[in-house]
Amino acid sequence: MSAFKKTTMKEQVYHLIKERILNQTYSFGEKINMLELSQELGISNSPIREALSLLESERLVSFTPNAGPSVVNMDAAFFNETKQAAIVFLLGSYDQCLQHNRIPELISEMENCLSRQKKLIHDQSPESNHEFARISIEFDFSLVRVLQNQIVEHMYSHFSNLLLLVVLYDHQLHNADRKKNIAEHELILEAIKSGNSEEVRKSFYAHYNRYIDQP
Repeated sequence: MSAFKKTTMKEQVYHLIKERILNQTYSFGEKINMLELSQELGISNSPIREALSLLESERLVSFTPNAGPSVVNMDAAFFNETKQAAIVFLLGSYDQCLQHNRIPELISEMENCLSRQKKLIHDQSPESNHEFARISIEFDFSLVRVLQNQIVEHMYSHFSNLLLLVVLYDHQLHNADRKKNIAEHELILEAIKSGNSEEVRKSFYAHYNRYIDQP
């Protein structure tokens, strides 16, 4: 029998607020009213503040003096730095996949993600937008999962939420073309299958090459 894990109030509030941020119930830059949350949930401010501090450490929330907590505001610097961090994760993981002979598992994972993306290509519901973005990230970070490196996976588990916000913002800003996204993934997968490391790197850079202008 597996051990029962007791979930603290702080953890429950953390997951609630995080989900509202990721599904954009709370929009970019929106202030999070702790008093309203306290009244809604019937709890004191303490676990709410603790949960928000955790989310701040993951850069999903920011605290402004005399203004309180708010959802991270998606400005140019934040957007661009997150995409640069994604490239560091991806290309470093790809090198490790090569060294540890993880390419067959990687191809299988990516093919599965592509299949799931293609099933959503004509579904334009708000729910499918989030699901398509999540699967898009899953495709890219198959490189991390197949390594089976717990430290790297732990680092990515926090970063992935941040990246999801960036991808959703990117899709909104540029009215993302799902067919184009799938085509880019197919090029990455084909390069990996062919064993052309330089082409893999070029394909990933092309996939993440969109930046918004600095103000």
